[in-house]
Amino acid sequence: MKGTPWIDLLYRILLLLFLAGASVEMIGMCLLFAPVMELDMDAERMDAFRRQELSAETLEYLEQAEEQLGLSKGELLSVWMPAKRFDLSSPEGLPTEQFSSQKELFERYRKKEAASLRSLYGAIWDDLVYFPTETGVTYEDSWMFERNYGGRRGHEGCDLMPPENVSGRYPVFSMTDGVVEKIGWLEKGGYRIGIRSPKGGYFYYAHLSDYGGGFSVGQRVRAGEVLGFMGDTGYGPEPTRGKFDVHLHLGIYVNSREGEEISVNPYWILKSLERRKLKYRH
Repeated sequence: MKGTPWIDLLYRILLLLFLAGASVEMIGMCLLFAPVMELDMDAERMDAFRRQELSAETLEYLEQAEEQLGLSKGELLSVWMPAKRFDLSSPEGLPTEQFSSQKELFERYRKKEAASLRSLYGAIWDDLVYFPTETGVTYEDSWMFERNYGGRRGHEGCDLMPPENVSGRYPVFSMTDGVVEKIGWLEKGGYRIGIRSPKGGYFYYAHLSDYGGGFSVGQRVRAGEVLGFMGDTGYGPEPTRGKFDVHLHLGIYVNSREGEEISVNPYWILKSLERRKLKYRH
């Protein structure tokens, strides 16, 4: 019958278009679902989680997403990070528009793991309020750099260096509200104070010259409160001083399910607080 080949061709084209569209949708679903199967109840032990690999562009993107979606950085990162294999060093491809779909998949198929991850990110991101020192300090991403005092080990923190190498001059502020969990002398940390924030993060401030008040274990502190002053204490018995330049060693920790303290990289957390500080100054 005349015209049938054209109708047949049209059907073939429509079928190909349908299959192409279905394939694109299936690929999209696979990309969304693949990270779901990788969620782990012990995410805090993963090197990828502990590195907290971000970028300046990602921080800017996060701030925009906070406003657009009305969610905290901890909530956003607990979905974005596993979706991007725990590497947000480039903001390209952050699934902002897919956030709800990805979150729903995590909560439907990995409910306990998703809740655990949300708790971990909340502990290190959602209580942050205050940059820990005054303007003018310098710091670099030195997390897990080699240290040799007391044996070879990784540097579990970030060192903030003041403008001048003067002990007792530069105040150290609490980054969060919280409770004093530990205080006093440590051989490696000198005079230190550890604050447990409301969502469970442990913020460790070390090598202080002295304290900002008569703090005691169990005492509540407020974000922005002076905890002490940058010093050069440590690397020996109390009150050893002068073994290194004056600085603040900042460590941030979360607890594993077994109660073990596990360090995370403070560098991009500090960068986020620094951005916030500069933003409100202007």
